[in-house]
Amino acid sequence: MKRFFIITITLFIAAMCVNYIAPAAISDTHLRNYKPINIAKGSFLKAINLRDISTSTVKAGDIQYFINPADVFIGTSNVIPKDSVYIGRVEEVLEAVEGINAAMKIRIYKVITPSKNEYPIDAYVYWKGTTTIGGDLAPVAYYKKMPHYPGDWKKGALQLVPTTIREHGKPTVLRAGDEITFIINSEMALYKAK
Repeated sequence: MKRFFIITITLFIAAMCVNYIAPAAISDTHLRNYKPINIAKGSFLKAINLRDISTSTVKAGDIQYFINPADVFIGTSNVIPKDSVYIGRVEEVLEAVEGINAAMKIRIYKVITPSKNEYPIDAYVYWKGTTTIGGDLAPVAYYKKMPHYPGDWKKGALQLVPTTIREHGKPTVLRAGDEITFIINSEMALYKAK
């Protein structure tokens, strides 16, 4: 009975080793020559727009391309080489209405390096403090005259004061060659050769 108990315990320990230690050892061999590098959430990346992107011609789902103008380093590691291509998708397009210019939102989902390595990325094109490109107020359409009495003037002066009536909004365009900024939404993991 004692021998049966010892054999059972030995087999149990052997099964535990096979289930828990062997997969970890095998998975380490796949990345043996690579080290993980993470680009933190909230990081900013620069890119150059490759073609005009206008809210009047683009629609949701269209693919857009941007190019990395300079090497991106973390420490001494070149994590995103110069001339890497960022691929994005237009997520939303809002038409221009009276008083508000058209707007769009572009999500970057992949980066391809010159050596053809592909990495997933979760970022949005950042424009004037927001991830929505455009959507700002259209110019004022009408002004009205209003008297103004600065200081101790006895006669007032007429000034043009903007009304609340605005022009119809215009399309928003990202021009080819413009520098674009991306903001990373979630930590991006890269694996580089040691």
